[in-house]
Amino acid sequence: MTLSSVDKQTRQDLILGVISEREVGTQQELIEALKDVGVEVAQATVSRDLAELGVLKVGSRYLALPHEPGSAGIEVLPSFVLGVTPAQNIVVIHTRDGTAGAVSNVLDRVRGLRLVGTIAGQDTVMGVAPDSGAAEEVANLIADVCRARTRPAGSIE
Repeated sequence: MTLSSVDKQTRQDLILGVISEREVGTQQELIEALKDVGVEVAQATVSRDLAELGVLKVGSRYLALPHEPGSAGIEVLPSFVLGVTPAQNIVVIHTRDGTAGAVSNVLDRVRGLRLVGTIAGQDTVMGVAPDSGAAEEVANLIADVCRARTRPAGSIE
């Protein structure tokens, strides 16, 4: 399969798949990952795709939140999250009163976030990770988002 035989939607679906399945931190790494599945693509195209998909660079890796009309996006986390603590394979996220459900919904939809699932109360979200290392990673990524250490991924690196 080459770029000429892959339409934009397929290419963007592949990009989301790569981000979900492995830790990718640069556009060049993403280009190489796409090449591994037989898709050759230019850096400028990847940059545009990342911007269109709303992919964020959080710390040293990309995360994607598929757009769903009427749903909160990852940008609400800094306003809603008060603190985050990993505990073994659990991530405990304290939120403003009444916002835990929205935070839980956002976290459940983020592609590339190593969470099995979340449960929300009134002001606390419990995220379950596959292991303690993943819980630590998720806690750090959420903290980075809340400290605004994110940027759109569709810029030239």
